[in-house]
Amino acid sequence: MPVTREKVEKFKKGEIKLAEVFDIDARQVAALLMTGHNLYAQGRMEDAQKIFEGLAVLDSQNPYVHGILGSIYQKQENYDAAVDRYSTAVGIFPQDINSLTNRGEIYLKQGKFQQAAGDFKSAIDLDPDQKHPAANRARLLVTLTQEALKLAKEKGVEAVLEVKRKIDQQSANA
Repeated sequence: MPVTREKVEKFKKGEIKLAEVFDIDARQVAALLMTGHNLYAQGRMEDAQKIFEGLAVLDSQNPYVHGILGSIYQKQENYDAAVDRYSTAVGIFPQDINSLTNRGEIYLKQGKFQQAAGDFKSAIDLDPDQKHPAANRARLLVTLTQEALKLAKEKGVEAVLEVKRKIDQQSANA
């Protein structure tokens, strides 16, 4: 079905998604999500990025899309773009433990300790049963950071650098 002025007006008012303007149905969006996820899982970041960037336009209120884009950008070390996407995901769905933990991890690497602590606390608070892998990673990063601060006080900078290596290693394994 063609794009109509009525659909464009509804889109402008926020009544429909862009996908609906182009008559892309939920099954087609789901197929794109699955394809993008499979490419991501295979490590084909550039291909997955293209699909998820398109989905971010078509389905702009989907926190999963923004979270995956954040992960792609984080793996590409495009930290500003990653933080932006994680922030969008959390803005849409404040209980997004993965995006909170990942954004906190970037903040930690950037030395933005207050922001990192806030994100880690939120992720941890959302997982009181300690079952969510990302919340458990947040717990580990908090512990490692506390260890670094304690070591810095007791043994100096070289000890902190050793803990930083552990944090970086943990991040690389995530």
